[in-house]
Amino acid sequence: MQAFIVMQGRTYQQEKTAGLIWTQQRAQGQAVPPTWARIKAIQPQDILFHYVAGQIVAVSQAQTQVQTAARPAFLADVATPQVNLVRLRYYELPTPLTISAYLPQLRPLLPVKHAAFQADGSGNQGYIYPCYSLLLAQLIDLIEAQYFDAKQNEQLSLAMSAVAATEADPLVRLLVNADLINRRQISQAQQAFTAAVKQQQVLQCAICGVEQPQLLQATRLKPLKDSTPEERNIAANGVLLCANHAQLVAQGLLSFSRSGRLLIASQVGLLDQERLALTTQLRLDFQPAATPFLNWHRRFVFQR
Repeated sequence: MQAFIVMQGRTYQQEKTAGLIWTQQRAQGQAVPPTWARIKAIQPQDILFHYVAGQIVAVSQAQTQVQTAARPAFLADVATPQVNLVRLRYYELPTPLTISAYLPQLRPLLPVKHAAFQADGSGNQGYIYPCYSLLLAQLIDLIEAQYFDAKQNEQLSLAMSAVAATEADPLVRLLVNADLINRRQISQAQQAFTAAVKQQQVLQCAICGVEQPQLLQATRLKPLKDSTPEERNIAANGVLLCANHAQLVAQGLLSFSRSGRLLIASQVGLLDQERLALTTQLRLDFQPAATPFLNWHRRFVFQR
């Protein structure tokens, strides 16, 4: 299951009524904007969040892949007689989710490049944006919390209400199922990534040498939120570390030079450097395939 954020405007109501999203067809050889082309990635059962004027107003589930179809009547001003469309089942939210109200929760989960939302919560130009697993989980949590608050069930957790509520409400049923599938996919992806890293690296923390298996974590250099699907589980994007050093790398307090030398952010004090066995003399032997991921980490994650 994948998830997407769809930026809609004046045609939202007609698109919801018709149960679809669409893009205009382009002549052969004519450039297609990436956020338009993404409609071809949508598969049946995928989840879509519909954003209009600063708010997520609906959630939908794809019923089909992209199709070439006759132009709907409400698109009379579209030049081409046929359009690309995906059939959806829309579920309007009882209370729209205002993105700007939840920026502290959402901002850390937004990709550095090609995010659906700007820093102030307004939408970026474009049409269809990917919504990767951790952002999907957060959006579901926020919508669920707001939904139950609107229903005056503030003390009722989703786990307690799932059996009763989902039988009566298709929106809740969709969110519950999507959340379960997404969490299973997160777990499976992390297991696959960890296995790939362990196959390529010595089974110890690359910085301090700790070998206790329970303390070791496969840590991404290019964060999950910024990685393409192809990059997320490959060993070259990872380094095996103990829990402490994994957090320092993830938070941008440690990084690595092009030659693999350890870089330490100025926020890490000398006493903590000693306690954590950090030294700029340490040099790791990364494979050439790790170069783009090391570059990304230094540029976008490392706090210097």
